[in-house]
Amino acid sequence: MKQFFEKLWQNARERADETSFQYGDTHLSWSELAARVSGMATALEQEPDTIGLALPNGPDYVVADLAATLAGKRLVPIPHFFGADQIAHIIQDSGIEAMIGGTGHGLPGLEPLLLLTGPARETTAGHRRIIYTSGSSGHPKGVIIGEKQISASISALSNAVETSPEDVYLSVLPAAQLLEQICGMFLPVMAGARTVFAPEAMAALFGHAPGVMAQVFATHRPTMSLLAPKLLTAWLTDMQQGGPAAPDSLRFVAMGGAPASPAMLRQAMAVGIPVYEGYGLSEACSVVALNRVGDNEPGTVGRVLDGLDVVIEDGEVVVSGPTVMDGYLHHDAAPSRWKTGDLGHFENGRLVIEGRKDNLIVTAAGRNINPEWIERLLAADPMIACSALVLDAGSLTLVVAPMAPLPMERIESQLAGLPVYARPERLVMVDPRSSGLIRPAGTPNRTVALKLAQTAPAQSIPREKETAA
Repeated sequence: MKQFFEKLWQNARERADETSFQYGDTHLSWSELAARVSGMATALEQEPDTIGLALPNGPDYVVADLAATLAGKRLVPIPHFFGADQIAHIIQDSGIEAMIGGTGHGLPGLEPLLLLTGPARETTAGHRRIIYTSGSSGHPKGVIIGEKQISASISALSNAVETSPEDVYLSVLPAAQLLEQICGMFLPVMAGARTVFAPEAMAALFGHAPGVMAQVFATHRPTMSLLAPKLLTAWLTDMQQGGPAAPDSLRFVAMGGAPASPAMLRQAMAVGIPVYEGYGLSEACSVVALNRVGDNEPGTVGRVLDGLDVVIEDGEVVVSGPTVMDGYLHHDAAPSRWKTGDLGHFENGRLVIEGRKDNLIVTAAGRNINPEWIERLLAADPMIACSALVLDAGSLTLVVAPMAPLPMERIESQLAGLPVYARPERLVMVDPRSSGLIRPAGTPNRTVALKLAQTAPAQSIPREKETAA
């Protein structure tokens, strides 16, 4: 991370009064950013080694994150969308000794939002961050990411995206997510680009705040951003309903966190949103492959980033290279070749992700079905907040969380192109506000979806009998 902080100090010297990070009317200049980070890092040196970070998106989050990194602390970002039990688990599991922000927590002797100043200094080696994702259970494991992984990821992504000082990055995803930390904080600093926070757009993940997505992009006129598929769906819907057109300033909108429909990606490009789907996971510092300018193929997640090696073994994606995590907290070190648990294949040098290995459904007829395949068909429907295909008592059941009542015919039309063996037999409509159903990326919690399928009223979806193959 030495090169990263050298770049921060350089920005502070050469572009002192220019804005580095912005939130509403708050503008943090490069010189102010460097001074606050340096001063806070000095103060943090006297604090415990393991520090939690529970601030909302904004410049203060950036200052605290970079200060802890510079001080060589073990940083544990706390996702604001986690429940109380999950947060309690993170605090206990990671051994957090002090917290920056967060209700009921404080960092002894330090006001984290205070403008602290101090001389620029060399980075302290040994920084680690522990990333907890929502995972498939209520008690996820902590992923250990260090300087080596972050530096390699910054380098590879900088080459792939070609970030420059002229770029303006619009941040709409939670800063506690590793991918947003890299794209919205580390990459812009390395490039000398400006980041604008618009966390109000996050509500669109859960079907709220109609019109907000189109408005924030029209207002801030960014060149770059990172979206989950559900946010892109909300943006397209805003535009269809008379909202502002996509600004002509845009040059690169990355898509990640969940599978996206190729049809939706093409629709976005047709209306001026230059969207590029990628793939990654926290265990490999968030990005493994990415479509790029001049080499963009919807339906794939693009080519593997420089410095990484990806092979397919028994249908599973296996990653090796400098971005692979150190390991899980309280577990053995990670192997050099990380089996991701994702199924995929290559097409003309581009990676195609089929779905999670442990999500694979095997029907009574012996057919293998990736639920993401079916769910992707419904993801482009703005009236559907989330869907999940589950196997309930031997029956393929589609759990749909609509924003308003939907007729069966609308669901059937979206499934019409499926082969007979993959067509769901039952449909269960549920409230999108059902506790724990929708993850922050807009993907379903399948455990919750299955419980809802077992308890909520179901309708039969007519389908033909499968003939012998």
